[in-house]
Formats: sequence, structure tokens, C-alpha cells
Amino acid sequence: MLPKIKIEKNTLENIEKAKKLEWIVTNGLGGYSSSTVLGMNTRKYHGLLIAGNIDERHVLLSKLEEEVELNNKKYEISTNRYLDIVYPKGFLFLEEFDLDPFPRFVFNIDGKKLEKKIFMINGRNAVIIIYEFDQEMKLFIKPLLAFRSIYSLNKEMKRIEIKNLENGFFVLDNKFNLKVYSINANYKENNLEEDKKWYWNFFYEEDANRGEDCIEHLYNPGVFISNKNKVVIIASLDGDIDFEKEIKKEIQRKKNIIKNFQKKTKIKDEWAKWLVLSADNHIISVNDSKSIIAGYHWFGEWGRDTFISLPGLCLATARYEDAREIIKYYLSKVKYGLIPNTKDNYNSVDASLWLFDAIYKYYLETEDLEFIMQIYDKLKSIIAFYMNGTKGISMDKDFLIYSSAGMTWMDAFVDGNPVTPREGKAVEIQALWYNALKIMEFFARKIDSKSSYSYAIFAENVKENFLKTFWNGNYLKDTDKDDTIRPNQLVALNLPFVMVEKEMKDSILKVVRENLITEFGVRTLPKNHKNFCGNYSGGLKERDLAYHNGTIWPWLFGLIGNKEEIKKFVEMEINRYGLGCISELIDGDNPFESKGCISQAWSVGKILEKMNS
Repeated sequence: MLPKIKIEKNTLENIEKAKKLEWIVTNGLGGYSSSTVLGMNTRKYHGLLIAGNIDERHVLLSKLEEEVELNNKKYEISTNRYLDIVYPKGFLFLEEFDLDPFPRFVFNIDGKKLEKKIFMINGRNAVIIIYEFDQEMKLFIKPLLAFRSIYSLNKEMKRIEIKNLENGFFVLDNKFNLKVYSINANYKENNLEEDKKWYWNFFYEEDANRGEDCIEHLYNPGVFISNKNKVVIIASLDGDIDFEKEIKKEIQRKKNIIKNFQKKTKIKDEWAKWLVLSADNHIISVNDSKSIIAGYHWFGEWGRDTFISLPGLCLATARYEDAREIIKYYLSKVKYGLIPNTKDNYNSVDASLWLFDAIYKYYLETEDLEFIMQIYDKLKSIIAFYMNGTKGISMDKDFLIYSSAGMTWMDAFVDGNPVTPREGKAVEIQALWYNALKIMEFFARKIDSKSSYSYAIFAENVKENFLKTFWNGNYLKDTDKDDTIRPNQLVALNLPFVMVEKEMKDSILKVVRENLITEFGVRTLPKNHKNFCGNYSGGLKERDLAYHNGTIWPWLFGLIGNKEEIKKFVEMEINRYGLGCISELIDGDNPFESKGCISQAWSVGKILEKMNS
């Protein structure tokens, strides 16, 4: 059985509450369909069909404006926020919303029911919207087009070339040829003057809250009309879709993913099913290979995020071939002994070290020594670059790794300066470095026994100097020069090969629980610290100042939370922001609202990995 989240009418009538509940369905290519449970877009990233290459995704079909004619009266059932008004207020007709995991809206119009359901198909750049309604109704559906990057807005009219068809239309564009059509509705083109085809001044509230551009205009080329009791609208970059066959196949694919997870883990809880489906959202196909999208809606591929999340997204869900393909994909991009953190940016000290962790865990699950042998020389090369120095990274005479400012995961910059510089020797980097050396020692014993001894010697020197440098008697310092209590030390407790003894571990956990833990997860800074920012809000500068200085990051909960704590958190989190998802971060102080991306790969991945341990 697929899981379901249901939102009742009393919540849907409360626009202030309902507009913060978002849904997303994806296509395994980086594309998606997403909005709020009201169908009111509150972000530039919202829309019914978002598609394109991972770094060039576009909002193509923003939404459908719906109007119902019943007993000679017309009812507008859409909901939009314009610059100065919410209009129409179709949410007042909305009786029920559920996600199963496809969004379903149920409207009650003068005692008659209309149901709307939205589907995306894995591997297809298409969205399918199905309406079913009582026979007495007549339905008018107006597509609103955006045709712009997910990172920009239509601030003025532009030319959108339309080729009308008997059952819909083509949008003829240099990048995207979109077909929007209906199986069983009539289509009538919009014959108004060009400027009157535009709907003006949509206002995206979440973008406004983030200090970003938030007003745009959308284009209507025509209207679909039907008095039949079922209407199907399809928007596709892939030509015509056999929608019934494709939907059935996609539902079965999702069931199989859950079934494989349950077979492996024996975990059959409803909340766990959502984690598995959320993991699936983040695994994408790229150029005949596989990758991981770091976060919806705005993040693309990130090396660090990929390998922190891979053990949970792929290994805990028994997607071993996907794991292997992702590892190969990133190893093909290695330069300077580093995998890219973002496209063509080799600026992360830890991304390549997390790669070793993921590879080792892949081997433990699969015993795929043949694959390890294929990539072994590349792994040796990465270690050599770290030892000899590369792009802001070097091994010091104490065998510990130095890195320049802003190269760890705490990488926010304000006015060109890192907010949490952590220049020098960061605690989790040393833990990951030791782990990588021990992993190389392990693989060398199986492949290249002559070099195993040297990796072992290096690792022992790292351990000796790490404890001298970082252990202060109660916990691990955050860097060699900074004894601030931060959650980064938890990484040193949660790798296959660790340097701390049990007594140290117990002391560290006690300190972290006393200073950083909340029921929502782990703060990045103690509340009593002078730099603590408990609320992640405002413009980019304000948000970046808080980003790693008090905010809660759910991925860190996977490093310390017990299974009961995590279960309680997940059951709460999947119902309050991105439905069925785990967010990027959470305010570090009241009201502890989820913020940032509605679904973050490492948030999902680390929690899945913990539950599978």
C-alpha cells in the first residue's frame, strides 16, 4: 500500500495555515510538479510542469485556472495571490486534499463534487491532470504559461509562439516544444489582443519573505471546455502520453520501491514509506547515468550532499545499481584529486572524503570487489592529492588536513566573507580523513597488499595527533583554534572507522545533548552563544548569518538521535511543510518552523541510514 497524507477542510479554510503546506511530485529527471495544498503558488519555483536540464530547469506550465458552470451559475475554483488581493478564493470550495503520493483536490460546489488529481511519470517530461466531476457540471480550464527559468520571473510581456491544434496547442520555443492537449475536452484559442492574454501581478509570498523578486505575469493561450464527467489535460515535452498505462506503471514502480525497502529493513511504518518515496524523488537520471539532486526546489547536484545522503537514499533502500552509477558518475568528474561540489566548482574539502565513506558502505552491502578494483587507482590518486596538497587543501606535518576558509559544509558567505570560516583544521575533516585512510588500508589488503601498511601508518599518526589537538577533556573542539560546541564533532562518532574511545564518545554525546539537542533536531550553535541566530528569515544576508549559527539541520539528527526520537520527529515533519518530505533546516528557536528547501537529500538520507542501522 502507498502512504497517504490527508488535509481536512478546517485546515484548508485557514489560508494562513494551508498556504504553508506544500506538495511535490517528481519525474526522476530533476523535473517536478509542485504547489501548495490550496493550488495557490507561493514561490517562483512552483508550477505544474518544471522541466529541463538539471542546471537549466524552467517553469513551463505554471497552473490551470478552473471555472465550473452549474445550474447556470459560474464558480471560480482556483486560488491565486495577486499583489493586492487573493482572487479567486476557490479554496473556500475545497473540501479535502490528500497526497497518496499524488496530489488530489476535492471540491464541493453547491453540493456537487469535483476531483482533480495530478500525476508525473518517472523518466518523462510530462504532467497529467485528471478531473472527474458530476454530470451536471461544465468545466472551463485555462492554462497559464510561464516559460522562464526557475530562478527568474516574467516581469513584462514577451512573445510566446503558439500553434493551435484541434485538441490543444504547441508552444514553439528555442529550448522547449511543449504540447498541451486534452483527450476529451474541446479547445478554444484565446482571440483577445496579445496584452489581454496576460494575467498580471501574481504575488509569490514565500519569495517575498526571502527578500527575492516575487511578482510576475502569466500567459493564457486558450481554454479547454467540457461537460463530460472526466477531463484529462496533458502537458508534455515527450509527445503524446498513454496516460492510463503510464500512471498504472508509475504506481507499481513506487510500490516496488517500498516493497524492496521493507524486505531489506523489515520497517513497514507509514512514515518510513514517505522517506523511501522522498529518497526516490532525489535520485535522478543524468546523461545515461545517475545522480542525486540535493534539494527541492532550487538546489541542483552537490557532491557533498550526494555522498552524505547516498547510503540512506540508495543502500538503505536496496538501490545498489543506482549507488554504483552515482559513484561512477562523480569519479568521472574528478579534478585536482577532488570531486566537484557544484557544477565545475572544486571548492569542498569534505565532498571527496564523504565519497570514500559511501564507497566503503556500498562494498559492505554488495561485496562488489570487481567495482572497487576498477576505481581503486582513482581512489589512490585522491588520497595522494590530499597528502601533497590541492586547491586550498593540504596535509600538515602532523598528518592532519588543513583547509582554507569556507570549504567545509558550513560554507555561507556574506559580503564576500565566510560566516563560519573554520579555516585551519576542522574536526569532521580529520575524522573523514582518518576514515578514508582506513578504508584505503582495507581495500589495499584485498587488492594491493604492499600499500596497505603505509595507509595504516598514516592513519595511526592522524589518530594520535587528532586526539592531542581536538580532545579537551569533555568534547571535541570544532577546529584546532576554536573550542565552540558545534555538532560537527558528531561526524567523528558516526563513521565506520573512528578515533574516539567509548568514554570520550559518552562525554561528547552528553555535552551535545545538553547544549544543542531539541525535539526538532540538532542546533548548529548553543543558544547561549553570542552569535546564536535562532530564526532563519529575512533577505539572503540575514538568512546566511543564521544558516549555521543556530539553525537546526535534520541530517545531523541522524548522527545522534535514537530511533524513537527520529520516528517522532519524522511523523511530525512530514505533515507540516513539504508534505511527505524532510526539510533542509528548521528555526533554532520558537516557533521552530521548517525552512529552506521543502525536501533535502541529506535530511532524508541520513535519517534513512540511521533507521537501517
